[in-house]
Amino acid sequence: MHKYKLIYILLIFFLYSFSSRTEDINNTIETLENYLNTIENMSFTFEQQSPNKEKEIGWMQIEKPNKLRIEYKGANDLIILSNSYYLILYKANDDIITSLPNDGPWSILTKNNLQFGLDINNPNTNGVVNNVKELKINKVNHIFYEILMKNQDNQLMPPIMLHTSSDPFMINGWTIFNEKNEATNIKILERLSFNKKSLNENIFKLAEQDRIKGDVWEGPFDKPQIVRKPKYRN
Repeated sequence: MHKYKLIYILLIFFLYSFSSRTEDINNTIETLENYLNTIENMSFTFEQQSPNKEKEIGWMQIEKPNKLRIEYKGANDLIILSNSYYLILYKANDDIITSLPNDGPWSILTKNNLQFGLDINNPNTNGVVNNVKELKINKVNHIFYEILMKNQDNQLMPPIMLHTSSDPFMINGWTIFNEKNEATNIKILERLSFNKKSLNENIFKLAEQDRIKGDVWEGPFDKPQIVRKPKYRN
């Protein structure tokens, strides 16, 4: 735990100065591009720390393009789904669905053929790398990328800061900022699968019959089926 606190303290302290060698930066960016573009699907558990400092354990399953599902351990009944058009927030206990545009920095995990650059005016990139910092912690090389992803109107969104490590290269977590500059930190705890040959596509759906029965959980957490109260007509 103290190790990750140190990493994010160092991230805040160091993430405001580019290396003077553009070639090194471009190579580091290319390493990230190559890794992200090899991902077809993956799932993992994570620890989330919200702006209010509360911590929760969650599970995420992604599949390219544009699909994800998030569930949380314990009493949190929120299920998050995305497809090519919408981000869906589902409050399972109350059976309430809210649909939002699927336009956010999380697309760095779900888009195909990602390309990043340093030039904010380059229309051919999916995001702008605003900063890169490499640190060696406990003999392990860590790289932090501050990236501003573009939305569907080619406008820059609030930054996502990716924390990666090498040998082998992998994502360890990320920080997302909202419009108030409040940070939500995600730390990957356990990688459950990577590029699985076949996935159950129902993971990314909310079938009406399952909602009615309260049988809505797909993740690895032992969560009981929701008991629905009968709806009576007058």
